[in-house]
Amino acid sequence: MNNDYSSDDVLGQEKENHGAVENDAEDVGWEKMEDFKMEPTGTAATSKPYKLPGRIFKMLYPHQREGLRWLWVLHCRGTGGILGDDMGLGKTMQVSAFLAGLFHSRLIKRALIVAPKTLLAHWTKELSVVGLKHKIRDYSGPSTNIRNYELQYAFKEGGVLLTTYDIVRNNYKLIRGNSYNNDDDDEEGTVWNYVILDEGHLIKNNKTQRAQSLFEIPCAHRIVISGTPIQNNLKEMWALFNFCCPDVLGDKQQFKTRYEMAILRGNDKNATTREKHIGSNVAKELRERIKPYFLRRMKGEVFLDSGASEEKTLAKKNELIVWLKLTACQRKLYEAFLKSELVHLAVQPKGSPLAAITILKKICDHPLLLTKKAAEGVLEGMDEMTDDQDIGMVEKMAMNLADMDPDDDALEVGQDVSCKLSFIMSLLRNLVKEGHHVLIFSQTRKMLNLIQEAILLEGYKFLRIDGTTKVSDRERIVKDFQEGPGAPIFLLTTQVGGLGLTLTKAARVIVVDPAWNPSTDNQSVDRAYRIGQTKDVIVYRLMTSATIEEKIYKLQVFKGALFRSATEQKEQTRYFSKSEIQELFSLPQQGFDVSLTQKQLQEEHGQQVVMDESLRQHIQFLEQQGIAGVSHHSLLFSKTATLPTLSESDALDSKSRGMSMMPRHYYKGSSSDYVAGGAAFALKPKDEKFTAPRYSPSNRSAEIPEKIKTRIDRLSQTLSNEALLSKLPDGGEKIRRQISELDEKLTSAEKEKREREREKGGVICVDDLSADMESIVLSV
Repeated sequence: MNNDYSSDDVLGQEKENHGAVENDAEDVGWEKMEDFKMEPTGTAATSKPYKLPGRIFKMLYPHQREGLRWLWVLHCRGTGGILGDDMGLGKTMQVSAFLAGLFHSRLIKRALIVAPKTLLAHWTKELSVVGLKHKIRDYSGPSTNIRNYELQYAFKEGGVLLTTYDIVRNNYKLIRGNSYNNDDDDEEGTVWNYVILDEGHLIKNNKTQRAQSLFEIPCAHRIVISGTPIQNNLKEMWALFNFCCPDVLGDKQQFKTRYEMAILRGNDKNATTREKHIGSNVAKELRERIKPYFLRRMKGEVFLDSGASEEKTLAKKNELIVWLKLTACQRKLYEAFLKSELVHLAVQPKGSPLAAITILKKICDHPLLLTKKAAEGVLEGMDEMTDDQDIGMVEKMAMNLADMDPDDDALEVGQDVSCKLSFIMSLLRNLVKEGHHVLIFSQTRKMLNLIQEAILLEGYKFLRIDGTTKVSDRERIVKDFQEGPGAPIFLLTTQVGGLGLTLTKAARVIVVDPAWNPSTDNQSVDRAYRIGQTKDVIVYRLMTSATIEEKIYKLQVFKGALFRSATEQKEQTRYFSKSEIQELFSLPQQGFDVSLTQKQLQEEHGQQVVMDESLRQHIQFLEQQGIAGVSHHSLLFSKTATLPTLSESDALDSKSRGMSMMPRHYYKGSSSDYVAGGAAFALKPKDEKFTAPRYSPSNRSAEIPEKIKTRIDRLSQTLSNEALLSKLPDGGEKIRRQISELDEKLTSAEKEKREREREKGGVICVDDLSADMESIVLSV
């Protein structure tokens, strides 16, 4: 997130310094302190030094000052990069301060900032704090005439043009400035010196009209700001680099062949030793390649200089996975639906597994979330359950659901029908009694409605923001929560609450339902866990055992491992294989009361758990609520994995394969060009997605993909032989084309394999569902 450096975030930093920068006259009103100065570096694209008024430099935390230096190095190179700091570390302030210095030094004339509509007010505030209030032009309003005036003013006088992705998509031809020519403009004669994308992951699909329109705007430097630069797969990271510094990773096919495929294979828990080593080598090369252009620091590692005599760190965070047991009603509905015709049709080649998965997720949350059609589907699967003594209750429940209007919230059902609602209310009684403030996030408004009804019955005060809340009302509601006297509970939908809110008054966060995209849940958590939080935070991620939610959580972990492999220096733990995640529509052999994932994580991290007495007692309280167990989500990836030893022949093969991944003709500069504070700047990450299915060698139909992979590996080894390549007239271009063609064949063969699996009623590939599920907006 990038609306993450408000006055609350920085412990009153803005209020402390705001008075010194209010004068609107250019370069007037800056406090008469010595400027912070940086000389051009390397083969600089400029001969002028960078100067930032000392008063502004003093406002910045140490990690933000390092960000300033990093941005300056990119500027001197004449390139761009990705500012990927963890959410809540003030990315907006870093870029605002950097722009202030560029204007103050007269190094640039115009900058275009593109951001979601809800973040423009924050940009206006931060740019004003650093003395650029008089340079802001607003190109986001509904009036075409006013927008055109602002744009023409920016062309003529310069400044910072603020706009949204939608407006750029519709008006990029005007924003290009083709009709505006000024020979006095610097930096290669471009109209725009900088194009800055806030929430830059919104262009993760480079084929969309949104992304294409931004590519049409020529500029000297492009900066992408995103706390979640990868949300589903490595190709998303490629898309961001392709926008801001396209020479770094080459084209999409080359990136896939040289990096993505090997990393995906190597991150599978069931990968061969050789595949793990190849993936590890390729990941190291990728990290080295992106290092100069990608800056990421994590909150837990950043020391904050509060202006006092001693440094302090952010409060602690304990993230818990609370594994819940489905109630008897939920269990019967879940089993019945798995046996229904809807699920049978869903696994067919032309079926819709997304619809079936959505219904399973609703059953896990609360049966009342089911629509009439879904409830009728559940009834169809109950034929074989007539020997169960609870069948009457379940059938009555489903009949009620089938008869009710989907929008009718009048039907009351006890809290004990939903394991989640029952647990939430038990937990709230404990937390409110102890004086805590609590954030509750859910993906759907209807689930929030059910939680709200239960809260009203208990007599608790609460506040709420969802997709129907007007933007103009959100700031007031947030202020009421942060500064008001009451309302210990704040209800939010995940999509709305995860964007640009600071809610540090709360130190307890409940994530009701897991998202396919792990960054969605992480953004919710970071509303409370950010700069300005003085209390230790506890997060409760609710997960129903042995259900679709457990598989979604495994997918989140898998994605997290891939992103970390591409950006972190240490070897990542391989928690799950794809085969463990794929079987979405199968009944758990161990029953619904046991979470195998919880047991696995306990075995992996049980010895690492260190708790103070307060947390220990609190977890004991949680375990008394009839749950299946607790996992410490915070410990994921806390250990460095050990690669198994390779045989001598495999070691040589792995090394050759890894070396072939580095396309030498794309790289600009050395990875050691930028060193901050005497050490290379930090690289730390979040999430990812997988696409390369693995199949059993015993399956004859799987031999074709394996043979293709072998040919790709052999050609890659040849490509790594520099002596041989130097003798080829085309420099190995033919070999590269062969690898590209084989890669397409491999993709086709794996797709055919998945279709055969479906025709047999086999597993559904989660890869094909994850991104689709993320894009579905649930109206309930």
